Amino acid sequence: MALPDNIMKRPSEKETTFVYGVYDASHQPFMTRINNFFIDRKHVRVQDKSYFYHLLAVMVDAGIPIMRALKILSKKTKNERFARIINTLAYDVERGKKMSQSMTKFPDVFRESEIGIVRSGEAIGNLADLLFKLATQTGRSHKLLLKVRGALVYPVTVLIALFLSGAIVVTTVIPKLKVFFDQSAVEIPLLTRMVLNIGNILIGFGWLVILLLVFAFLAFSLYINTERGRRRWDAFLLGVPWAGDVVRKLNVARFVQLLSILVTAGVPIHESIRISAEAMTNKLYKEFLNELRQFVEKGEKIADNLAKAPFLFPETVTAMMSVAENTGSIGPISEKLAKHYEDEVEHALQNFTTVLEPAVIVLVGIAVGLMAVALLGPIFSLSTLVA
Repeated sequence: MALPDNIMKRPSEKETTFVYGVYDASHQPFMTRINNFFIDRKHVRVQDKSYFYHLLAVMVDAGIPIMRALKILSKKTKNERFARIINTLAYDVERGKKMSQSMTKFPDVFRESEIGIVRSGEAIGNLADLLFKLATQTGRSHKLLLKVRGALVYPVTVLIALFLSGAIVVTTVIPKLKVFFDQSAVEIPLLTRMVLNIGNILIGFGWLVILLLVFAFLAFSLYINTERGRRRWDAFLLGVPWAGDVVRKLNVARFVQLLSILVTAGVPIHESIRISAEAMTNKLYKEFLNELRQFVEKGEKIADNLAKAPFLFPETVTAMMSVAENTGSIGPISEKLAKHYEDEVEHALQNFTTVLEPAVIVLVGIAVGLMAVALLGPIFSLSTLVA
């Protein structure tokens, strides 16, 4: 009996295996090379990685060889670049390399902490369990970061809308009123004159204002990408009243969470601290943890050194870490600390949102009131003159 044509179909160009370092794109058509250029610069989302770690853990735990699991997962992801990366991991594993070794080829996708956890799982033969923990940790960190960003979306959106509407009013409405009042010989109030001057600047030198804003943004971006600039910016963030507290709790939660996973996996404490330091987004925390690793290697206790930096690590962390070291339970206590500080961040964000909404309403009311006075002031003057 003849089989339908679609059963024995050939793999399409999208399904062909793409392996970085092996695939030769130089002989491909021009449009294919252009397409590859954009694919290779796609961002791999944290959700994609978390899903990948979880499914890989399920497959490895079920007894599926890691090479086969990687090949299956490369076809499940919708991100073309990530599919190519997973194909590369499978290719390297098939040729005798460890997955952690292959992951180092993509430092913009896989963090040092993630590679360290996978390397530890490979070394102690407990890869599936650690991949489950890595998937959970990645998902929790991303969820927390999304909540922080979500809390900032509302005020930023309102401020942008307020600025744009104000710019439209001062550049279109008020100048037309000025012509009318000039003809009526009405003295324009101070507030209206100030708004008019702002409008004249935006109309006459709008291009210069935009150019200066773009230049300031680029200069700031370049500065904070330098070693000194990043350190000063991170120190500034920690000093901001509300934001500094959230940044501090986020970094503490990430540190103790990674420390818990790595120590539980059997990674030496000094190596766990080094890997955790690489995952820190704040420069001050990264520098301090690198110094902490050196002290721990000399035999000093973690809690004693954390107590020297109360600005970075609250007394609660120091006290709990002291108990953990004395009882030999750094892993479990670090996990409890991580959960505590994640809850603290969520609570702080809820309070921030509760306070912010009425504050933004008041700000919008003040702005609208000032604009109304600027618009209606000359009209009141005109009505008085007519009377």
